[in-house]
Amino acid sequence: MEEVRKKQKLNKKIMRIFVIVTAVFLFAYIGIAPAVTNSEIASVLNYACDILVVVSLILVLYYYSKYSKLELFLNDVEAEINDHGYYFTARQEREIEPYLNAVEADLKNNGFTIDKNLELSELPFDARALKMKEFFYLVCVDELDKNDVVAYLDSAIYDVSVGNLRRKGNCVVAFFCSSVDEDALSLSKAVTAMGRKNQLKFTVAITDVKEGKVYFSGLYPTKCQQMTANYIMKCEVPIDGKYFGKEKLPFQYELEEKMKKFTIKDFKDGTFSVH
Repeated sequence: MEEVRKKQKLNKKIMRIFVIVTAVFLFAYIGIAPAVTNSEIASVLNYACDILVVVSLILVLYYYSKYSKLELFLNDVEAEINDHGYYFTARQEREIEPYLNAVEADLKNNGFTIDKNLELSELPFDARALKMKEFFYLVCVDELDKNDVVAYLDSAIYDVSVGNLRRKGNCVVAFFCSSVDEDALSLSKAVTAMGRKNQLKFTVAITDVKEGKVYFSGLYPTKCQQMTANYIMKCEVPIDGKYFGKEKLPFQYELEEKMKKFTIKDFKDGTFSVH
């Protein structure tokens, strides 16, 4: 991944330099053009402008066709690797039902419309909370495993994109459990983005109620991070350091090792799987 990152950053730097040089040259040319009386010099300046514009366009098109999706992918993977393993919740409840009730009360007090005890794609959801472009799906389960996370996440994605016909927004699928399988935690940092410009995003928040720990993607300030911090953890953003877990999760180290074998070809072929 490091070599891929170096090439991506080098190409981005070259593209930006050419674009800036072209912009500066064009502004300078516009300023001096009226004063240029020599036809040969004017012709040379015109050709130079044309060449710079064409080269800049080629570099921009080349970069975004090759690296735009790759850059987003690498940003997400690096966030998973570098994130804190977990966060401590500011809530005091240590049983599932009272914790869920406290979350629902805060959502309702902040303008969310709450539907309780839903069945979506044949899966039971304890609650769904909607407000404008913000969505919460709340699930209580004693023991959480990876299959549960995948199934409920798929169901929420279908409900938002098909059931509610949304193309923009942020969604948190929140699990409240007494114990969680290690494989399930490997999905806690993942971000699922949909749409042409990734304007519809889904994240997972896993709360081990007994331990008072919340596993989610919290490294960078995003809308989903804010939603999780405000309502699941009941704290403000930026998240205070006292809520940071000191240990990373095993899957983060495994992912870091796995990414050492990452290539652009694998990414384009769709043969590289993070989880």
